[in-house]
Amino acid sequence: MTEAQFVAILVGFAITILASIGSALTALLINNSRLTDLKDFLNSRITESKDTLRAEIKAGDAAILSQMATHQMDLVSKIAELDNRITRLER
Repeated sequence: MTEAQFVAILVGFAITILASIGSALTALLINNSRLTDLKDFLNSRITESKDTLRAEIKAGDAAILSQMATHQMDLVSKIAELDNRITRLER
């Protein structure tokens, strides 16, 4: 084997190794960007879900407070009615 053949084999081998490393690094970068995209997507979905849940809880709280106000007014009127009855009985 001549020196030129040996150099040709080494250059071919080196090019093959560099191409393999380059493709591996390219694949790594592509996968990394996909993972970043997935992370961003999941973060946005979680944020949307949290906002939706907060809005639903606030709406539920408002409904409960409205019902409590109605029942409080009913209770106050019943107490006033009982007070009037007791006042009439005391006379």
